[in-house]
Amino acid sequence: MSEVTKVVTIGEILVEIMASESGEGFRQPVQLLGPFPSGAPAIFIDQVAKLGHPCGIIGCVGDDDFGWVNLDRLRRDGVDVGAVEVMAGQTTGSAFVRYRNDGARDFVYNIKNSASGRIRLTKEALALLVECGHLHVSGASLFSDEMAGTVFRAIDVVKGNGGTVSFDPNVRKEVMADPKVVTALRALLRRCDIFLPSGEELTLLTEAGDPAAAVEELLASGPTTVVVKRGLEGASYFGADGRIDWAAYPVEEVDPTGAGDCFDATFVTCRLQGRGVEESLSYASASGARAVSVRGPMEGTSDMSQLDALRAGLPTPGSGRRLAKWLGRATGMTALAGITSVCSAHPIALEASMVEAASRGLPVLVEATCNQVNHQGGYTGLTPAAFRDFVYDIAEKVSFPRERILLGGDHLGPNPWRDLPVEEAMREAELMVRAYVEAGFEKIHLDTSMGCRNEEDYVPPEVTAERAAGLAVVAEGAAAREGTTLRYVIGTEVPAPGGAREEISELTPTTPEALRATLAAHQRAFAKANVEAAYKQVIAVVAQPGVEFDDQKVVVYRPEAATDLSASLATFPGLVFEAHSTDYQPNDALAQLVRDGFGVLKVGPALTFALRQALYGLDRIAAELDGTWFEHSLRAEMERQMLADPRHWQSHYRGDADRQRWLRHFSLSDRVRYYWRYPGPEAAVGRLMGFFGEMDIPGPLLDEFLPALSALVVHGEVAPRARQLLLEAVRHVLRGYTAACLRGPGLR
Repeated sequence: MSEVTKVVTIGEILVEIMASESGEGFRQPVQLLGPFPSGAPAIFIDQVAKLGHPCGIIGCVGDDDFGWVNLDRLRRDGVDVGAVEVMAGQTTGSAFVRYRNDGARDFVYNIKNSASGRIRLTKEALALLVECGHLHVSGASLFSDEMAGTVFRAIDVVKGNGGTVSFDPNVRKEVMADPKVVTALRALLRRCDIFLPSGEELTLLTEAGDPAAAVEELLASGPTTVVVKRGLEGASYFGADGRIDWAAYPVEEVDPTGAGDCFDATFVTCRLQGRGVEESLSYASASGARAVSVRGPMEGTSDMSQLDALRAGLPTPGSGRRLAKWLGRATGMTALAGITSVCSAHPIALEASMVEAASRGLPVLVEATCNQVNHQGGYTGLTPAAFRDFVYDIAEKVSFPRERILLGGDHLGPNPWRDLPVEEAMREAELMVRAYVEAGFEKIHLDTSMGCRNEEDYVPPEVTAERAAGLAVVAEGAAAREGTTLRYVIGTEVPAPGGAREEISELTPTTPEALRATLAAHQRAFAKANVEAAYKQVIAVVAQPGVEFDDQKVVVYRPEAATDLSASLATFPGLVFEAHSTDYQPNDALAQLVRDGFGVLKVGPALTFALRQALYGLDRIAAELDGTWFEHSLRAEMERQMLADPRHWQSHYRGDADRQRWLRHFSLSDRVRYYWRYPGPEAAVGRLMGFFGEMDIPGPLLDEFLPALSALVVHGEVAPRARQLLLEAVRHVLRGYTAACLRGPGLR
């Protein structure tokens, strides 16, 4: 089976629409979610395509939105849909599903009387079958005599050309009461090469009374391979070479629809690609596990990198499942050990973040702080809605999918208005939180620990929690009006944003006792404010792992110092830690942070520091190429601007004039980042980039002023052009975070 052959399936293509709440059937009005592309054959073939294997589908849809939502999705993922007939005057099939409280499902189908009931072997379908080396059939597609006849004619074509057939019966006991269906299923069973039943389906189509006898009968009657799917109990392979069992990958189930189809597709594809049985079972089990962890029947199809991440042990039950669930619902990606929080408003930093994420098929979490972005504009001059549009504009420019952008609000509380009385400061904080939620921000960090006028710098934990609960009331009210679900982060400001103001040597990690006190205080306060549901949406708690940086020094993570803190997370199922000020940490420290439960890694100054380094390097190269450049250099403009408006650095940088001068430009806290949006600096950067244009920058000058980037140019990894070098400088920092978030076991 090592030769690469085109995989084809035939059968129903439909949309699934699901109730947002569990309950019994559809006899009362209920909020619905969807439409989601669906249909067992469609899910199967989409999964094959996501694995990079050539494939196509034979089917029929109506010339309506439900049909096109399927065709657009299948085509986008790489499926050949040339043999899907779009039939005017017909309606695309549909399935309405509602989960009961016990996990069972109620369905209302329209398949037999939809366009799917008119599938035929058109000339396009026959041409596809001629190319086909393997045909997959779902028993659910044998819903009529006409459809069964069409399927068997397709099998004849494929078998006649030396191809193979796989078969998932996809039936239940009640279906077996129809003798025509039983006859068709048994006839198909005799003609298939790979039989893929689930649970009790193993014995439904045989005369045997127990599984072992059923396998023996099946292998003697036609199939050469039998793979039994047992959900949480794993899967088993049976063939002439014996039996191989494989354990399930444990995940939190969100939606089981399509999991068996994803398993089938992955097993068949792996075998066709020449992988061994054990490896194929491993990938197939990971595929099924990931499928159940994402809402929507086709939303959990996976590429190989996602399956490799899950096979590495991500995610597993326990801590982190709320974050994994959010990532799954928001982006279809649960196989992440953690996620990087990009805390920057610089357009190049954001663009680089999206380019890096796109190269790995990952989401981007972009966060704005209360001082940076608020309903009054913040120091960027952007409201939450304006910041959202700013991010989306960058995404459109680089063709990054908007649905893979997650927006977060950081330190949302009274901090920007600390000089006001507490009532006024909290009123402004409420307006800010409402503006964030109304703008579509999903991740809300409530930080009310700072004191206001006539209060201590930081208020007691009970007061912090009470004020956070008050903001949660506002947030939930806005979310209800917007029809969105929020995810919360709680915990006080540890450490200070942007780096420490004083020289540091070592930090003490948060104690388990402090962690428990924080969580208990917030749980009580949320209950008292009648927002218990919001507390259940807390995905992370801010904790100090023992990392920080000041103007010139970085305190690197020491896992032995945080052993007790990391172990305590096991007593709070569903949560991860959020680690602030992870800038400048070595890559191995980032990976260890994620392994120790710090599932959200926040980074900001390190990105703009790397960008500033690259800009200043280009500035010096320009001076070598143009003897008059120093008259309007970028460095000189930044110095002029920072001296003219010292409010963003003066309280941070101490020492004599010479020390303050070099700190303004080279401090790790990177206070220069506050000035890039000023008119003078923007114009200076524009002059610099205009000077280089599409110029190939000479190698010796890159070696002299940008040696790290020069090495990448030499190896052909980046072009020697100004814009590409700036993006690469930021991406280089982000790669350490990406690697950390793709390793396990992280979300335990």
